[in-house]
Amino acid sequence: MLIKFKQMPIKTWPRALGNWIWANWPDTFSWKGSVLPATLPPVIMMSIFSSIICLVHVQFGIYLGLPGSVVPAISVTLGLLLAFRVNTAYDRFTEARLQFQKVTTTIRNLARLIWINVPEKTERDHVEKMRCVKLLLAFAVATKRHLRQEYGIDYPDLASLLPKDWVSTMTSAQPIVPEPEPAPKTFKLKTKIAAMMSLRQAIFLHDNQVIPDSEIVSSPATMKPPTPLFPQNDDINDIANMRKTDDMENDEDATVPFLMKTQPTLVKETETTAIRKRSQSKLNASPISGLDLAREEGSSTAASSIRSGSFRSSEDLPDEQDADMNLPLEILFRISLFINQAKAAGKIESPFVVSCSGSIDALVNSLTAFERIRHTPIPKAYDIHLKQGVALYVFTLPFTLVAEMGFLMIPIVALVTFTLFGVIAIGSQIENPFGYDSNDLPLSHYCEQLKKEVEWVIYHVPTSTQTVLLNGV
Repeated sequence: MLIKFKQMPIKTWPRALGNWIWANWPDTFSWKGSVLPATLPPVIMMSIFSSIICLVHVQFGIYLGLPGSVVPAISVTLGLLLAFRVNTAYDRFTEARLQFQKVTTTIRNLARLIWINVPEKTERDHVEKMRCVKLLLAFAVATKRHLRQEYGIDYPDLASLLPKDWVSTMTSAQPIVPEPEPAPKTFKLKTKIAAMMSLRQAIFLHDNQVIPDSEIVSSPATMKPPTPLFPQNDDINDIANMRKTDDMENDEDATVPFLMKTQPTLVKETETTAIRKRSQSKLNASPISGLDLAREEGSSTAASSIRSGSFRSSEDLPDEQDADMNLPLEILFRISLFINQAKAAGKIESPFVVSCSGSIDALVNSLTAFERIRHTPIPKAYDIHLKQGVALYVFTLPFTLVAEMGFLMIPIVALVTFTLFGVIAIGSQIENPFGYDSNDLPLSHYCEQLKKEVEWVIYHVPTSTQTVLLNGV
């Protein structure tokens, strides 16, 4: 290097030195991907604080020094906490990369097995197999979106892999609609009164209906008089009813407790009947037989369920309209149903089904591991205590160095602050490696590379051949 500098003109030395530094130590002067933006606020704050300490100690002669034995006692414990924090975050980062490697390997194997071993006798067979292979790629992309909490299917890289008009059944994929502004209190009060009057009229007609003699089972002497749902005073202008209505207006859910106190049997029977009607209407809906029709129409909705079972029983779970499933898991269910459908049609053998089921199990395990990493943060108490310990350490450091170093203490404190808070920032960035930061895993690149590999298989590898070793693929 020195020989090259001697051979160059002196005026080109600065430029050559800059190029040499940038070529040999590019990361040292790199801003992108570093934790410098996250550490600048504490560094600036501690520099200002250290300057104030130095000014008071040196200029005004006020002694603010502390014995140097205070810092070593704290630094040992603090170093252990920082090391454990970074190691834990890096373990999560490494495990996330390992799990995505397993997903890539499993999708490669499944795509190869399905493309070569599932026969194509009709155009329908080709369409089904092509959609299944595309669903394998869609699983990888949907997993990436799911980990980033980007729900739904309105993404270019995902919509092109799903069947036409696919509508996910997951409720969390629905867009968040802002709540409408509350209506004026007078309008809501009138609505409440109208609803109460309608309910009173219905109950009055129910209690005073004329029952034919042929339908009367008990004698009049043994029959109990109907229990009124509301008090005897039904005048809405009465102060008691107005106060009761105003109380229910202040509490949106006050109507149910009020009815529970007056007519608990009627409320329970109404709730039970409503649940049974919803469950029965769901169970009586015409199911789509098998996976074929659902995949042909390319939809996945509650109305067009792919369930083909015809048996119903009283042990079935009631449909509360709150069932949910994330998109990656839903895709795996579709692929499993396609494998079972091919087995039932006699296209594949049992060993092939076992192999595919094992691969799908591996994808489910990887998805669960991703969710564990994504939704299991570092314990809050540990994170808070670590940051508090680092803050106390850097705030104590100026008092222990000001007596010996004077104003030279300011850059030293800034350097220590940058180092310690930089370690905390590194742990915070890599503990959740599924986002868009420069230190996160390049999930989009992994998915795009996997898509290119599967596309090559589709367009260059035949589904069946007799002369592959003679004429090539």
